[in-house]
Amino acid sequence: MKQSISKRIFVITFGLIIALMVAAALFQMFFFERFYTDKKTNLLVASVESFKDSYSGTTNRNAIISGLNNLQYSASAQAGIYSSNGLPMFGSDQSLDVTSSIFNSLISPDNISDIFSSGKTLSQVYDDKKHNIKHIVVITPMSINTKNDSILITVYSFQSIKEASSIIGQFYKYIFIALIFIGLILSFIYSDLISKPLKRLNKVARKMSSMDFTEKCIADREDEIGDLAKTLNFLSENLSNALTDLRTKNQKLQADIEKERKLEKIRKDFIAGVSHELKTPIGIIEGYAEGLKDNIVDGEAKDIYLDIIIDESNKMNKLVMDMLELSRLESDSNKLQIDTFDIIALTNEILFKYSNNFAEKNLKINKSYSDENIIMVIGDEFKIESVITNFITNAIKYTNENESINIFIGVDNTKALFSIENTGAFLQKDDLEKVWVQFYRVDKARSRSEGSSGLGLAIVKQMLTQHNSTFGVRNTANGVEFFFDLNLANSSTTEAE
Repeated sequence: MKQSISKRIFVITFGLIIALMVAAALFQMFFFERFYTDKKTNLLVASVESFKDSYSGTTNRNAIISGLNNLQYSASAQAGIYSSNGLPMFGSDQSLDVTSSIFNSLISPDNISDIFSSGKTLSQVYDDKKHNIKHIVVITPMSINTKNDSILITVYSFQSIKEASSIIGQFYKYIFIALIFIGLILSFIYSDLISKPLKRLNKVARKMSSMDFTEKCIADREDEIGDLAKTLNFLSENLSNALTDLRTKNQKLQADIEKERKLEKIRKDFIAGVSHELKTPIGIIEGYAEGLKDNIVDGEAKDIYLDIIIDESNKMNKLVMDMLELSRLESDSNKLQIDTFDIIALTNEILFKYSNNFAEKNLKINKSYSDENIIMVIGDEFKIESVITNFITNAIKYTNENESINIFIGVDNTKALFSIENTGAFLQKDDLEKVWVQFYRVDKARSRSEGSSGLGLAIVKQMLTQHNSTFGVRNTANGVEFFFDLNLANSSTTEAE
């Protein structure tokens, strides 16, 4: 079963606290009495040797009694001084009552000489079977009146040690219960203190694994967790930047691929269009040339054959010239010859050139110009003339007899606006989107008969694009309208290059 890190830390911390308390209890149970005995023995030996050094050779009986009382008080023990033959010399009745029996049990004529000859302080644990109690006994030889004429014996009862051990054992029970509650609280606080920042780091790391880099770690600690938080923030920022860069490059790559596909389609359509456009005149020229070669016609019919061949050759030449013009416009090498000119005057000149064509179809020309009658614009006059000419010839071509052609030229802020509307004819939605495509014809039969290559509006599109113009075509209530704009000569708009 999965366990959270806070539970693990809690269990480990609380377990360590319990283990320490159990270890302390076991130490008190099995080692405290021995430890206490050793410490008390060392203290008694030190006190006895200090007394021996202070009062050996002292003949002042009161001083010895006073020192002996101080020794008993400081060591919490019973002390007495006995002569070499076992007679009590100094000590209270209570102390002599305790020490006498122990003295008689431990010291005999056989070992007393050994005690005096060693001159050392001796200590041992004496088990009093009669009273069922143990004592710590410290014995040392002294010289009061003469050398080695007495023995100092000090007795400390084990009863005090057992009482202390028993009291400590009972105290440990209460301490143990209190420490369990304290340990629970401390373990919870400690586990929460350690696990909480780790949980926050894990939360951020999980979001990072899901590519969500919006949340950051709190890095206000000056320790390993703080360093880890800073590292995760650094990693998150780098991954976010890398992912953003990757997405940007991927989008650019997809755009480039899509652009390449469109270019490939345009190339294929262009080749197909050129092949289709050249196939018909070549076939016509070939057929009529073979007829002339076989002498199947003569006289006036022969001249007709030759005229047809020349006419088809002219159409092929126009097609080739249009393709070359479109190629030049699409290349960077074709630059605009920027100048200022009057677009109204230019339009009037073109309309005058086609006045006979208007008369042939009885077309009415409605002009709506700005009040100034002069609108100076910036651009390549030769190319703009080609644009307007193409729009006018298209209007003549696709306008039925007795209809109108409406031309508007006006000003809007920094732009000159041009539009031409031919009435009585409308374009399908699909035609509106494709009229700018190479070799596309709205009426293929009429276009072919009138020598249209289908490249006119494609060339217009490139010219207007070079001028950074806004252009288009739309159906109106009365017909079809083509429009475009140019920068005014007196505007601050950047000129086309």
